[in-house]
Amino acid sequence: DSYIQVRDNNNSRLLVTRLLKKSQKYEVPNRPNLSLITGNAGALQIFVDGTLAPSIGPIGKVRRNVILDADKLRDGKAVLE
Repeated sequence: DSYIQVRDNNNSRLLVTRLLKKSQKYEVPNRPNLSLITGNAGALQIFVDGTLAPSIGPIGKVRRNVILDADKLRDGKAVLE
């Protein structure tokens, strides 16, 4: 399980705050300036255009300011902390 929060950084608006259970998914809207906070980075599998992106951290790792940009996620450069 992993807590997630997706925020629109343009207007500081929350798009989603929820606990994702095993096998659940959340499809991020295709728009710029979104970021992710998660309470268990290693529990997440992030797919970009159907391809698994590099992990954003180990099990239990809290991540803030993960940039939800396709290129950065694919290149493993989305984590800013």
